[in-house]
Amino acid sequence: MATETLHRRGSAEVPGDVVRTGPPLDVPAGPMARWYLDVVGRYGSLPAAHVREGDRFTTRSYDETFDEACAVAGGLLELANPGDRVAIRAETRYEWTVVDLACTLAGLVLVPVYPQFSPEQTAFVIEDAGTRVAVTESDLPLEAEAVLDHVLDVEALPRAGFDPEAAPGLEADDGDVHTLVYTSGTTGMPKGCEITHRNVLAQLAMAEAALPSLPPGSVGTAFLPLNHVYQRVATYSAMNQGFSTAYMTPADLVEELGMVRPNVVPSVPRLYRRMYDGLVDAVREESAPKRRIAEWAIDVAAEYGRALEDGTESVPSTLRAKHALADRLVLSTFRERLGLTEVAYAITGAASIDPEVLYFFWGMGVPLLEGYGATETTAGLTINRMDDFHPGTVGTPMPGMAVRLDTGAETADGGRVVGEVLAHGPGVMRGYWNDPEATAEAIDADGWYRTGDIGEWQGEYLRIVDRKKRLQVLDTGKNVYPAPVEDALRRSPDVAEALVVAEGRKYVTALLQPNLGVALETVREAGVEVDEASVERDERGEVVAVPRSVVEHPVVRERLEAAVESANGSLADYERVERFAAIERALSVEGGELTPTLKKRRGTIEERYADRIEALYD
Repeated sequence: MATETLHRRGSAEVPGDVVRTGPPLDVPAGPMARWYLDVVGRYGSLPAAHVREGDRFTTRSYDETFDEACAVAGGLLELANPGDRVAIRAETRYEWTVVDLACTLAGLVLVPVYPQFSPEQTAFVIEDAGTRVAVTESDLPLEAEAVLDHVLDVEALPRAGFDPEAAPGLEADDGDVHTLVYTSGTTGMPKGCEITHRNVLAQLAMAEAALPSLPPGSVGTAFLPLNHVYQRVATYSAMNQGFSTAYMTPADLVEELGMVRPNVVPSVPRLYRRMYDGLVDAVREESAPKRRIAEWAIDVAAEYGRALEDGTESVPSTLRAKHALADRLVLSTFRERLGLTEVAYAITGAASIDPEVLYFFWGMGVPLLEGYGATETTAGLTINRMDDFHPGTVGTPMPGMAVRLDTGAETADGGRVVGEVLAHGPGVMRGYWNDPEATAEAIDADGWYRTGDIGEWQGEYLRIVDRKKRLQVLDTGKNVYPAPVEDALRRSPDVAEALVVAEGRKYVTALLQPNLGVALETVREAGVEVDEASVERDERGEVVAVPRSVVEHPVVRERLEAAVESANGSLADYERVERFAAIERALSVEGGELTPTLKKRRGTIEERYADRIEALYD
């Protein structure tokens, strides 16, 4: 393949800013259809996908998947013309990728639609993108169906003859739109990000250069939404290296991880936090001797993870010996229980993660790399490397990408210099579909994309403080960024989620969603009878709602007070949480409090619990 080389500029001073860039990057020539044909030519007989059927996973080779994609491409071209947009509204599954690859070959522009979008959002995306064909696994809202010519069942896709050597997708230019990805958004209607062929090809080259090299035949996972660019690029990246992808169901994840034993796991902080809390909770249930050994092993894992921050050669010999014993007695069992025995590395992104969780996973023998990016940067912008582990930061720029901070008026209290994170490079989208005004606001004339995130440099490493629009100002004039306060609160195993309130107020308060399962057990151990009929559980059996009396019981309140006191110890005086209220129902996408990418809809939550918030200021 021909390539384009982007040369390293290093760190350069600009007025008020420092520009930091990743290593040089060779961006392969496209288009994506040519890339896909090359992938199949290299890895044809290797496994491309693992699909669960009953109590086992079956395998599809690259050649088999290619044959399916070609047949579906032929079927779609009987309903649409190259360049047309085709919508897909389905959860993550093998057929989703088949449709994606079929559109790539057919020269069609795929438009993912989150199944969790409201009927109004779904209709808006389909109409705004100008789609006439949609693939779905469930009934579409009537508002959306009204603007479509064809609605296809993802399990009964149309098929027809197709010549891959004459694929319309081969005629696309690298700067053409490969896909429109609509941001889920915490307010307003979604915006369609124009992701080009070159954007995706650059991301694949970045991943190959920045992440550890593994042999073809390695196994990756897909259980995050393919509707989001993070999982989709991770799936492309797996194909780019000859890996297979195991398509999993979040409700059965731990079981399926154990069945597949993956080598690479891209996920979000919530999963790793849930795994960590699950292990801690299980240890609590052990007999006293076993519990003491397991708790000691957890502490050793965290200590070992901290030591790795300075490199493996810096780990003291005494700690190495303790760690080897802890691994033999407990940590190897943890990896087995979680299905992570074969993981070479895992990735966490899309939100901040508690450094203590990172330390534990590294110490448990599962290197967890934190990265940062956005839909508008086609996923990855920065990442921590295997040999350059800096918890609390999101690492350094990916190859070919440049990052700087717009420190204009953003100077945080306490002397820290912070500013909006700006990104430049081949990963930055072309613009917003049908919205030149929003494009001009987001991308300047020199190609710098304004992420809307506030960051600061810690040496060479980027730390994300919070979203710019989430800055809250106390009536004293002090700036409070909610994310660091919420992260500090969530470090307690008793706090599952937190939402800070400070704007225009005289002090900081918080809504706390306790670990509802732990809260329920705590109250029952205190002798309180709680009717199981009043408890709601999800498909995994986890508690998602309890009576309000449970979260307001003195024994639960006492544990939450301890969590707040511990969090306050790491915060500036003006950031400390003075009062809090507990909520009895888990925040959820279905309830409208979270976006499909699990970001909090703050306005919705504050409106829903307005009475409790106001009571905190009485």
